[in-house]
Amino acid sequence: MSTENNEFEEYNLEDYQGAENIEFPKEIYIAYAVCGKQCGNKEFIVDGQTQICEYCHKNMFRTEVKKYILEQ
Repeated sequence: MSTENNEFEEYNLEDYQGAENIEFPKEIYIAYAVCGKQCGNKEFIVDGQTQICEYCHKNMFRTEVKKYILEQ
């Protein structure tokens, strides 16, 4: 939410019930995704999440997926 002078309101974690119990997953799959030749966008995405290009809004193609493990 923004105010009239385009400043952002501060978020308070206490406003979110259960925020103190959030845990990162122990492993996650990350995909390298590319868009079409007309757009050319490339980015890393979390596998299973949206693969819509943020620029042209078309589906991106996942070229390779790798598992990343949380470091201790």
